[in-house]
Amino acid sequence: MKRLSALALLAGLALSACGSAPGQITGNNRVSVGVDAGDATSFVTVTKAFTPEEVDEEGNVTPAKTVWTAGNPGPVTFTFMTRPGSDAVYITGWRITRYDFNGRVSTEVSNSDKADIYVPSGWSCPERASLPNYQSCQMYTTDGRIRSDVQPANGLPIGGFSLTFADDLIEEVQRTNAGAYSVVDIEFTGKSSNGHPVVVKASNISNRAIKAGDE
Repeated sequence: MKRLSALALLAGLALSACGSAPGQITGNNRVSVGVDAGDATSFVTVTKAFTPEEVDEEGNVTPAKTVWTAGNPGPVTFTFMTRPGSDAVYITGWRITRYDFNGRVSTEVSNSDKADIYVPSGWSCPERASLPNYQSCQMYTTDGRIRSDVQPANGLPIGGFSLTFADDLIEEVQRTNAGAYSVVDIEFTGKSSNGHPVVVKASNISNRAIKAGDE
């Protein structure tokens, strides 16, 4: 699994054992979201079967034939997690910002596609284990005071979002009669729980098409 970029946390928040704050700031300096892109399964096997020309005893010719078959392309799976002290995040879209398709590179930013991902805030509380994934710890008491039992901590890892890029490589294998690859950079966009724009980037996502069968 590739460890990809994370966004900067509000200056001054204690990161405890999480290492230094990353350098990219978002969400009005209140958001820090890391993303893992699991691309180990992002591949497809494309098999070539070649049957040579055949001539029977009566001179009838069966032409040579090439048949390509492809397996099921595997996806890239994404997991998001806030760092300690981060606001929660609503990720509502994603777009490609760089696309290396078997050596042909495009940096034209694609149109945004929709997403619906809630990443809980980077805080722990006594009731955290009983809360659903789509809910963060409540920071305040009923009388508006900050709770003393809510502390900065890594947020819950949120998975379940996947994209498939390997299927685009099937025709490239057939065209070149060789294996193919792509490398994708993605930008996720959304808003923090305080209404500020958030950007989360995942880079160098690798996808492969493996050629099998006849040369």
